Amino acid sequence: MVPLARAETSDEAEIQRWLHQHAQREKRVEVPASRHRVVGDLHGERRADAALLYTLKPRAAQRGESRYGYYRYLATFKRARDGQLRYYAHVLVSGPGAGEANRATILNRTVVVEMLSFKAGDAPCCPTQATTRRYRLTAHGLALTR
Repeated sequence: MVPLARAETSDEAEIQRWLHQHAQREKRVEVPASRHRVVGDLHGERRADAALLYTLKPRAAQRGESRYGYYRYLATFKRARDGQLRYYAHVLVSGPGAGEANRATILNRTVVVEMLSFKAGDAPCCPTQATTRRYRLTAHGLALTR
């Protein structure tokens, strides 16, 4: 069994490595303060998997600028039999004109994402309708279940 402190350090290193690669592919940078990580069993093997909400922004965006071009993703990481956390899949959950994903939880092998969506009359900057989206792991990635 891997000591907890070493496992947490290894988990953080895997997440950080993957986030850096994803940001590079998208030609964006991560907004570290927007990270929201939760731990739970995502595939029914009683292991501490992880789900992460994170934001990528254009490289040129500076503090205090408009949030246009900011995209919020959900990534999942599965715990392997050797105890290591490994990237599994990710999906875009919100961005300009598509609402704001704020928080995630893991419940019954499902990642539940709490969001604000747009309703009639909302300004383009400001969604106000509280909604949830549920994602499950599949053999091919993450699937929206409702």
